[in-house]
Amino acid sequence: MTVPATTQPTHAFHTEARHEAGPARRHEGPVDRRPAPWALPVPEPEPVPPVASALAPGLLEILRCPLTGGTLIPVDADRLMSDRPFCDGVHPVYPIVHGIACLIPGR
Repeated sequence: MTVPATTQPTHAFHTEARHEAGPARRHEGPVDRRPAPWALPVPEPEPVPPVASALAPGLLEILRCPLTGGTLIPVDADRLMSDRPFCDGVHPVYPIVHGIACLIPGR
């Protein structure tokens, strides 16, 4: 019985010669690689400028939170927050719309 020609190996298997000292190195010169992400220097965070409120400067000294009676602190240009917590430790936050603080609770 003969074996078809397509199943017979057409080349000899290449066997790699092993060295006693280990595998040979491919590149002996300096290696140009990117540093690992954890090895890069971490940039310093940019300082956050103070929040500019859209309200009149003296108005924050007069306004008080209708729920807690605490002073209102500007969170950003569009919100005010009470310095005292109301229920469950939550500080009420009020929007500023067109330069007017909307101090209606639940809105």
